[in-house]
Amino acid sequence: MYPRRIAIVMAVTLSGFLLLVWGYAPASTNPLDSPLTPTPCPLATPELLAVEPVTSPTRSLSQVVTVRIGNGEAVTVTTVSGVFTTAGSFDVYSTPAFVTVALLTDTTHPLQVSARVRTVFHEGCQYGGYTLGTSRDKLGAPLIIVQVGKDTFLPMILTNAPSAP
Repeated sequence: MYPRRIAIVMAVTLSGFLLLVWGYAPASTNPLDSPLTPTPCPLATPELLAVEPVTSPTRSLSQVVTVRIGNGEAVTVTTVSGVFTTAGSFDVYSTPAFVTVALLTDTTHPLQVSARVRTVFHEGCQYGGYTLGTSRDKLGAPLIIVQVGKDTFLPMILTNAPSAP
């Protein structure tokens, strides 16, 4: 809002009545002349969305998907077995979202993760209030969980564990 000047006009009509007209007018039409010119809000850096790699293949009938979202308020994982959501206050470093996803037997589950960034206000500026999504983990691999039944052979993964003497 710009400062306004009050204009009062008085006139006597031909019939002898006093006509009083008043109104407001902007002090200046140039917004740069006003000390009350609002400062534009700086652009915000988009929040980070990172999903930890999933375990696949698996015999388990559920899996916890770990999602790191800056200023997050809700995370949803959508797949062939359903839509799974958790709400809370999440961040990238110390408080990730944990979403438990139910898995169907002998089924490939491509995952679509979406995370809602909470709306925040800072010095009169509004930030956030948007949703980010991905179908890839933080390493760039597709988010796919293959659930295999108990009769399906799973290859054993060898590690460099020390052998018994």
